[in-house]
Amino acid sequence: MFDIGRVFSTSFAMLRERLWPLAGMWAVFLAIQMAAYTVLSVVIAVVGIAGIAGLGFAIDDPASASALSGIGIGVFVMMALFFAAYLMLAFAQQAAMVTLASPLERAAFGDAMLRGFRTCLPFLAISVLLTIGYIAFTLVIMAIMSALALTGSAGAGVFGGLVGLASLPLMLFLACRFAVLVPVVAVDQVFSPIAALRRSWSVTRGKALRIFLALLGFFGIAMVAVLLPFALIFVAADMAQDNTGLGLLLMGLGFLVFVPVGIGFMLYTATFTAALHCEVTGGGAERLEEVFA
Repeated sequence: MFDIGRVFSTSFAMLRERLWPLAGMWAVFLAIQMAAYTVLSVVIAVVGIAGIAGLGFAIDDPASASALSGIGIGVFVMMALFFAAYLMLAFAQQAAMVTLASPLERAAFGDAMLRGFRTCLPFLAISVLLTIGYIAFTLVIMAIMSALALTGSAGAGVFGGLVGLASLPLMLFLACRFAVLVPVVAVDQVFSPIAALRRSWSVTRGKALRIFLALLGFFGIAMVAVLLPFALIFVAADMAQDNTGLGLLLMGLGFLVFVPVGIGFMLYTATFTAALHCEVTGGGAERLEEVFA
């Protein structure tokens, strides 16, 4: 049976047990992200400078306008690649850390990292599928509202209000049903996007309310983690009016606290997600054959 308390006890236990491997994984991906973003930023800057130079030539020679448009397309493509790289590295980092934090296995550091990179394309495909679903749902709602508006009645407004009221509960419900999507792909190694969505939907069936309560507790921890350093900074800013030295000291302390607390919270996010997955799957008792039933 789903036990909310066990989710938190397991998550904190895994954080204590695997703190340093998780911190190392976070640091490795930080270095990879910084290197990748630096390279992409340089490429975008070079293409942008070429575009500015081309603008001068286009003014003098209209025939070069087509080349300039090509440079503009190149800048757009590079920015799209930058965003895609950001998403894929974020997916890989999260998947690798959840794999490392999972109580269902004791993955080696290198294996967890490799598995994280293997999840990039599946998560990108899942993101596309969810986006398409959202767009399709929005278009259906807009079509219904347009049809009601053509009748000249107040039905469109009423329908729009009902959709607005139902949107938040629906989003929360979907968030609960797909809360373990990352470990489903990374830990259960369900790399097919459709199968992963089905697996997440299957293992969370009948548990949405308890997952929601667990997520509320998680967000409570998140608020404490965020507010603690900011509270020090705000108190320091207030005290700086009367005692500049003490105010600056507390402000510096707030910024110093913010970094380790922020990193620690990111590590805890991985252990919480892994613990939640362990709980909804009954400690790994369920088998993946259910996905294809």
